[in-house]
Amino acid sequence: MDHYSYTNVGGHEPNCDFSQVVEHEGSVLMVLCDGLNGLPSGDQAAKIISDAAMGAFLEGKAPSEACQTANQKFREMQFDNVDLRRAGATICAVKIKDGKCCWANVGDSHIYHFSGGELAHHSVDDTPTYRSFERGEIEYEAIREIDDRTGMSVCIGQKETVEPHVESFDLASGDGILVCSDGLWEYVYETEMLIDLHKSYTAKDWAQKMLLRATQRSHLKGDNLTLITYFRLAV
Repeated sequence: MDHYSYTNVGGHEPNCDFSQVVEHEGSVLMVLCDGLNGLPSGDQAAKIISDAAMGAFLEGKAPSEACQTANQKFREMQFDNVDLRRAGATICAVKIKDGKCCWANVGDSHIYHFSGGELAHHSVDDTPTYRSFERGEIEYEAIREIDDRTGMSVCIGQKETVEPHVESFDLASGDGILVCSDGLWEYVYETEMLIDLHKSYTAKDWAQKMLLRATQRSHLKGDNLTLITYFRLAV
């Protein structure tokens, strides 16, 4: 199972991104959260929500259920901890097992599936600019170029219930999965992600190529930067 993860605080202290990858009973479980910047305890929220989702994963719950469990547990904690009451985080939850990938997400952290030389699947982005893409007003890659892109309609911890966006598909040999916060995808275009995938032999190699692009463009003065990469090896 070839996977790699990396995080960098970039230009925003503290690091409000938190990710983890666990191999469990023949599956690869990935969770990435990006705590809301500018709000109290964003870093704590990201870790708490990520841990709750991973715990649900390890209990056998599906990605969407893991997201909903994380939201429920975090909302319960908000009643007892005033510092968490305005906090929240995006979430991406991915499960890969037996050649099948299932994911769920809430917010504006992204998940990508590259297969057969193209972007085969991408996660839904809970922002007004993504709605513009769905209405055909902008191209997908232009989402990052809109000046007022920020402003999520929903994230974990901000509503009593959430309805994660879900996706499920089979993986082929050579496929790549990328999970990342906006500190990466705002600086690296999907076409470039695909190019770097085709030039790489491992998940780490792929990640490092994209990280080089991001750091050259942001000079590590932008948002926290976090990614998880996965290669579907030949079987």
